[in-house]
Amino acid sequence: MEENPEENWEFDFSDEMNNIPNETMAEFISTFISAAAQAEGLYRKHFCEVIANKLYDEFGGSGMVEMMVALDKRTKWISDILFDSADLDNIAFTKYGIYDPELIEKARNTQAVQDMGEKIWRLRRKYAKLIVDEVMAEKSPE
Repeated sequence: MEENPEENWEFDFSDEMNNIPNETMAEFISTFISAAAQAEGLYRKHFCEVIANKLYDEFGGSGMVEMMVALDKRTKWISDILFDSADLDNIAFTKYGIYDPELIEKARNTQAVQDMGEKIWRLRRKYAKLIVDEVMAEKSPE
Protein backbone atom coordinates (compact mmCIF):
# COMPACT_ATOMS: atom_id res chain seq x y z
CA MET A 1 0.00 0.00 0.00
CA GLU A 2 1.42 3.34 -1.07
CA GLU A 3 1.49 6.27 1.42
CA ASN A 4 -0.11 9.53 0.43
CA PRO A 5 2.42 12.32 1.21
CA GLU A 6 -0.42 14.69 2.10
CA GLU A 7 -1.57 12.33 4.87
CA ASN A 8 1.93 11.95 6.31
CA TRP A 9 2.62 15.61 7.07
CA GLU A 10 4.44 15.15 10.37
CA PHE A 11 8.14 15.84 10.37
CA ASP A 12 10.64 14.84 13.02
CA PHE A 13 12.72 17.89 13.94
CA SER A 14 14.74 16.09 16.62
CA ASP A 15 17.81 15.53 14.44
CA GLU A 16 17.84 19.15 13.28
CA MET A 17 17.31 20.45 16.82
CA ASN A 18 20.22 18.39 18.15
CA ASN A 19 22.57 19.98 15.63
CA ILE A 20 21.80 23.57 16.67
CA PRO A 21 24.38 24.99 19.09
CA ASN A 22 23.01 26.03 22.50
CA GLU A 23 24.16 29.62 21.98
CA THR A 24 22.20 29.86 18.73
CA MET A 25 19.09 28.37 20.33
CA ALA A 26 19.38 30.72 23.32
CA GLU A 27 19.74 33.71 20.99
CA PHE A 28 16.71 32.61 18.97
CA ILE A 29 14.56 32.14 22.09
CA SER A 30 15.70 35.48 23.49
CA THR A 31 14.87 37.27 20.24
CA PHE A 32 11.51 35.51 20.01
CA ILE A 33 10.52 36.42 23.58
CA SER A 34 11.71 40.01 23.15
CA ALA A 35 9.74 40.41 19.92
CA ALA A 36 6.62 38.97 21.57
CA ALA A 37 6.93 41.39 24.50
CA GLN A 38 7.42 44.33 22.14
CA ALA A 39 4.36 43.28 20.11
CA GLU A 40 2.27 43.01 23.28
CA GLY A 41 3.44 46.44 24.45
CA LEU A 42 2.67 47.97 21.07
CA TYR A 43 -0.79 46.37 21.03
CA ARG A 44 -1.52 47.63 24.56
CA LYS A 45 -0.34 51.16 23.71
CA HIS A 46 -2.38 51.26 20.52
CA PHE A 47 -5.45 49.82 22.24
CA CYS A 48 -5.27 52.41 25.04
CA GLU A 49 -4.87 55.25 22.54
CA VAL A 50 -7.88 54.03 20.56
CA ILE A 51 -10.00 53.82 23.73
CA ALA A 52 -8.90 57.28 24.90
CA ASN A 53 -9.60 58.83 21.49
CA LYS A 54 -13.01 57.18 21.26
CA LEU A 55 -13.90 58.32 24.77
CA TYR A 56 -12.79 61.89 24.04
CA ASP A 57 -14.62 61.97 20.70
CA GLU A 58 -17.82 60.69 22.32
CA PHE A 59 -17.82 62.64 25.60
CA GLY A 60 -15.07 65.26 25.51
CA GLY A 61 -13.05 66.30 28.52
CA SER A 62 -15.81 65.46 30.99
CA GLY A 63 -15.80 61.88 29.74
CA MET A 64 -12.06 61.72 30.27
CA VAL A 65 -12.50 62.95 33.85
CA GLU A 66 -15.12 60.27 34.46
CA MET A 67 -12.71 57.69 33.08
CA MET A 68 -10.01 58.94 35.45
CA VAL A 69 -12.42 58.52 38.36
CA ALA A 70 -13.28 55.01 37.15
CA LEU A 71 -9.57 54.18 36.80
CA ASP A 72 -8.92 55.48 40.31
CA LYS A 73 -11.66 53.25 41.70
CA ARG A 74 -10.54 50.18 39.75
CA THR A 75 -6.84 50.53 40.55
CA LYS A 76 -7.35 51.94 44.05
CA TRP A 77 -5.40 55.08 43.18
CA ILE A 78 -5.91 58.69 44.12
CA SER A 79 -4.84 60.77 41.17
CA ASP A 80 -5.34 64.35 40.12
CA ILE A 81 -4.81 66.59 37.14
CA LEU A 82 -1.64 68.58 37.74
CA PHE A 83 -1.98 70.93 34.79
CA ASP A 84 -4.54 71.70 32.18
CA SER A 85 -3.28 73.03 28.87
CA ALA A 86 -5.23 76.24 29.60
CA ASP A 87 -3.00 76.85 32.65
CA LEU A 88 0.09 76.90 30.47
CA ASP A 89 -1.59 78.63 27.53
CA ASN A 90 -2.72 81.54 29.71
CA ILE A 91 0.78 82.06 31.10
CA ALA A 92 2.39 81.83 27.67
CA PHE A 93 -0.04 84.33 26.21
CA THR A 94 0.06 86.75 29.14
CA LYS A 95 3.83 86.69 29.57
CA TYR A 96 5.05 86.14 25.99
CA GLY A 97 2.05 87.06 23.83
CA ILE A 98 2.03 83.71 22.03
CA TYR A 99 -0.15 80.66 21.72
CA ASP A 100 1.59 77.31 21.09
CA PRO A 101 -0.82 74.40 20.46
CA GLU A 102 1.96 71.96 21.35
CA LEU A 103 2.91 73.63 24.64
CA ILE A 104 1.45 70.90 26.86
CA GLU A 105 3.39 68.23 24.96
CA LYS A 106 6.59 70.27 25.17
CA ALA A 107 5.99 70.85 28.88
CA ARG A 108 5.98 67.09 29.57
CA ASN A 109 9.66 66.97 28.59
CA THR A 110 10.90 69.88 30.69
CA GLN A 111 13.18 69.67 33.70
CA ALA A 112 10.59 71.64 35.70
CA VAL A 113 7.95 68.93 35.19
CA GLN A 114 10.47 66.23 36.08
CA ASP A 115 11.46 68.13 39.23
CA MET A 116 7.81 68.61 40.17
CA GLY A 117 7.18 64.88 39.73
CA GLU A 118 10.10 64.02 41.99
CA LYS A 119 8.88 66.45 44.66
CA ILE A 120 5.36 65.05 44.46
CA TRP A 121 6.76 61.53 44.76
CA ARG A 122 8.63 62.48 47.94
CA LEU A 123 5.60 64.29 49.39
CA ARG A 124 3.42 61.20 48.87
CA ARG A 125 4.75 59.46 51.95
CA LYS A 126 4.36 62.51 54.16
CA TYR A 127 0.80 63.16 53.07
CA ALA A 128 -0.18 59.49 53.02
CA LYS A 129 0.67 59.38 56.73
CA LEU A 130 -1.26 62.60 57.41
CA ILE A 131 -4.27 61.30 55.45
CA VAL A 132 -4.33 57.98 57.31
CA ASP A 133 -3.96 59.78 60.65
CA GLU A 134 -6.89 62.06 59.76
CA VAL A 135 -9.09 59.16 58.66
CA MET A 136 -8.28 57.21 61.82
CA ALA A 137 -8.95 60.26 64.01
CA GLU A 138 -12.41 60.59 62.44
CA LYS A 139 -13.16 56.93 63.19
CA SER A 140 -12.00 56.89 66.80
CA PRO A 141 -14.59 57.81 69.43
CA GLU A 142 -13.65 60.70 71.65
